[in-house]
Amino acid sequence: MKGEISILQAINITVISMAIVFFILAVISFVLSLFKFIPAEKKVEEAKKPTPAPVAPVAPQQSFDPNSIKDERMLAAMLVATIEASDDMDGANIRVRAIRELN
Repeated sequence: MKGEISILQAINITVISMAIVFFILAVISFVLSLFKFIPAEKKVEEAKKPTPAPVAPVAPQQSFDPNSIKDERMLAAMLVATIEASDDMDGANIRVRAIRELN
């Protein structure tokens, strides 16, 4: 039959195919190793450091008393804000154990 391939031909095709794959991998490796010689883009803005504008003095804030809140929506908003603020801080020691109304 004309479609038959002998063992030697199959081994020959396998070896040639593997050689092509390894050659392509070597070329890709060589091209990737050349990337270290490509200079990184320099940011123009880093060279020009703008001087910061003078900051106006801030008036001292009044201390916040959570006991002065009477509205339930405001109380819920304060609790949610406290929980969210504690998530953003590292080492925050804020734990909500229970939420209950004190009268």
